[in-house]
Amino acid sequence: MSQTVLAFQENTILAARGLPGKSPVLSEVQQLRLQGQGDAFDRWQRTLTACGEEWKRDPVCLVLPANRCATRVLSLPYGRGKQLAEMAARELEDSFRNETADYSVLRRDKKTGVDICAGGAEAASLERILKICQEAGFVVGKITVPLEGYLHVLRQLPEYGERTAIYLFFEEEGMTSILCQNGRYLYPSRSRLFSERGTYDFGTEIVRSVSGILQFSGNKEHLNITEVRYAGCGKDDFEVGMDGILGLHLQVFPMMEELNAVMPAGESALDWIPCIGALTCPGRKEKQIDLSRAVRHPGWKGDRTAGLIRHVFPFAAVLLCCLAVSAAVAGLNLHTDRRIRALQAEMEDETLQKKYREFLDLQAEQHRFDAGIAETGQTISALSTYPEFSSSVLHRIQSAGGSGITLFITRCDMETGILVFDASSREVLDIPSYILKLQKTGLFYTVDYTGYVYENGWYTLSLSCTMEGKTPSGGEDAVNVQEVAENTVEEGGAE
Repeated sequence: MSQTVLAFQENTILAARGLPGKSPVLSEVQQLRLQGQGDAFDRWQRTLTACGEEWKRDPVCLVLPANRCATRVLSLPYGRGKQLAEMAARELEDSFRNETADYSVLRRDKKTGVDICAGGAEAASLERILKICQEAGFVVGKITVPLEGYLHVLRQLPEYGERTAIYLFFEEEGMTSILCQNGRYLYPSRSRLFSERGTYDFGTEIVRSVSGILQFSGNKEHLNITEVRYAGCGKDDFEVGMDGILGLHLQVFPMMEELNAVMPAGESALDWIPCIGALTCPGRKEKQIDLSRAVRHPGWKGDRTAGLIRHVFPFAAVLLCCLAVSAAVAGLNLHTDRRIRALQAEMEDETLQKKYREFLDLQAEQHRFDAGIAETGQTISALSTYPEFSSSVLHRIQSAGGSGITLFITRCDMETGILVFDASSREVLDIPSYILKLQKTGLFYTVDYTGYVYENGWYTLSLSCTMEGKTPSGGEDAVNVQEVAENTVEEGGAE
């Protein structure tokens, strides 16, 4: 049976329809570009509303954007049925304290246990996605996360269970890196890519991510990583990072030749990895992630039993009422006709018509006044979320690392709220502790670690953070962003 997939991304929605299986067959694909600016949910809703009716006939599988979900791969003792469900529930409760979560079974082995892929997202985000899909005319079958699809794709690759490799999956503005050994998932990493594809900086960001995974595996003597395989990025764009990866003594191959999926004529499988992953099914029937179950209620399309009762019961009640009052309606018809004729004569009076036209003019003026007030309120609301970057903010970032850390501000985009900086120290940095302290400052919406290098006696950690929006104070602490960056560089050089 054909299935429809909608993969949400920051600036596009990937729509695909095809037959699921080990080797999915995609019969139709379409890239829906988001229009305008503003809230991502509003842009998604406008795009879905304008989508053709052929995409709305069947229930759809939604793939969440990678930056709006959290994922884990967990290893559990061997178990089945209720026992496995209880163990998984305890792990989900510990790993996803603030998110709605679900899991899928990746592999079972009586000796090594069970590996599960767990994914979660905020309940409010899930409810809003379900709502915009309902209002756009879609019936949601299930909601999943990108990592589940990536792991399904990897399991279908030839020789996947016989090699240790790093797999890179490129998304619209990010990259998911996965380290696997002999068919088992070991280490994940997701980086936001700030450079344009095909540029030198783009290659540098790729090499940093691969280098970080090698550093993670450096103390594991049983690992022998020999190659890197990538998907979702053109060969010409990826070429800028080839020399750096080869310099790490790794071979590089695209996954395009290995992807076992049938595409429509003229389409490349590399451009539709999230959709292919959602349509790829493992050999045996195992539990799959469906985050919609936890937030769905009878008001949502897709709950067929509740929906049927909700729609049929009012019509049945109306029919019974109509039969009961049919005699009374017949008697009232004559009285209604006389009343209508009297009202028509009253409405034709010239004085009444003049008052009505005056009322319409006043109403139109009121609407223009209300529109002006609403526009002013929207402007004030937009300004209240503009990110703040001041000397006090910089001091709080510096304090999170302690006196032994020197900051170098390399980029600050006030339009998007992205702050890119390097943290340097002559001592080895405790990366998890430092990132956790940055998160606890409350200054950032996200904290991404994009690389770690050692050079000339300095350990340097590259970070990219998205600042929380705040109302500009306009006080003495507010400073020019360029001045803060220059002062930071001068202080680092002095030390």
